[in-house]
Amino acid sequence: MKPSTSRLTLLAGILGLPMALCLPLAAQAQSNQWQVNGFIGQGYISADGSEFIVGESGDTFDVTEAALHLSWMPDEHFRVAGAARYRQWGNLDESGLSADYLFAEYKFILDQGYVGARGGLFKSEAGFYTSTRDVSFTRPGILLPQSVYSDYLRDALLHITGGELFGGHPLLDGSLEWHLTLGDAQTSDDLTRNVVGSEEFGRFDADGYWGADLEYQDDSLRLGLTYFDAKSRYQSHLGGPFADGSLRSKHWIVSAQYRINFLEFTGEYLHWDRYVGGVFVPPELGIYEVRGYGYYLDVRGYLPGDVEVFVRYDHQVQDEKDPDGDKLAERGLPGYFGYAHDWTIGTRWLPAKDWMVAAEYHKVRGAAWVTPILLPNPAVQDKDWSLFAIEISYKFQW
Repeated sequence: MKPSTSRLTLLAGILGLPMALCLPLAAQAQSNQWQVNGFIGQGYISADGSEFIVGESGDTFDVTEAALHLSWMPDEHFRVAGAARYRQWGNLDESGLSADYLFAEYKFILDQGYVGARGGLFKSEAGFYTSTRDVSFTRPGILLPQSVYSDYLRDALLHITGGELFGGHPLLDGSLEWHLTLGDAQTSDDLTRNVVGSEEFGRFDADGYWGADLEYQDDSLRLGLTYFDAKSRYQSHLGGPFADGSLRSKHWIVSAQYRINFLEFTGEYLHWDRYVGGVFVPPELGIYEVRGYGYYLDVRGYLPGDVEVFVRYDHQVQDEKDPDGDKLAERGLPGYFGYAHDWTIGTRWLPAKDWMVAAEYHKVRGAAWVTPILLPNPAVQDKDWSLFAIEISYKFQW
């Protein structure tokens, strides 16, 4: 399956835009008031025993991402930033050009650190990698650990429209950064399709979001703690299998990373409480509550020649009271849709400072994060399955 001509033309346009912009910006470059940067990545994914990402064909080249970032900082206090993004991620994210973020912020410089405020469309800071998950150079693999950074809920957990207070302060031998966020999480047709199976059945609309994030970092240690509470409404379409309803999700993420010599150890733990009213829950049962958790452990080596190798174990349980998925039999589903255990080996190589080649192999038991979440299809999803991914990326900056 080859990338479409129209998609390649659009990507060429994204890459060509900064070239057109850099001429008027060149006069400003010495003052560092303007910054233009971006990247483009093209990948290939194949799967055996699953249609996750790849669909019916078993493999896909529809793994394309590109972004153009532009920021203006007239002084040390004020900044305006925006980004356009193109993303096609197999059958999880249909191709399209959209705003990645667009915000204004003001920063007060203190004797020790800074505090600030921003408003507009911006990225969530949940965990270590949410805010940079769509940039191939800054995430830890082609696929993020799905137990903490699920691709099927990506849209609802990544972009926030609203306001945020933030700050950074020296602490011990490092620095402490914090964020307080209030607004609405983003919803999309991709989110609806990944959860209920089709946007023809209905749609999700945001209904409030607030979150808090703390992160400490020094030369070798990185620690993080995140909490967020996201609400959405579901509006069903006539004849669909689901009813009108609401969804509320409360998440805690604990993160830790330690680096010594050429080795890096990373682990994150996510615990969630989800409350569902309506949708698939009969009215007489009221609010359905489920608690689940996930975690991953990643060991990474930084080798000579700008080569990284890593091994990762990723574990998710949809219902902590039913870790083996036995209750799913009541819905006529195999228990393996209630959990997922993913062993991953991978590598990344930077042949030049602006280029990266990444590859990884996943051996998975279970299908807790295989879409559609509410209408899984055992006929096309095995208990034990595997996935291979490779991606080539290029970044640029003016």
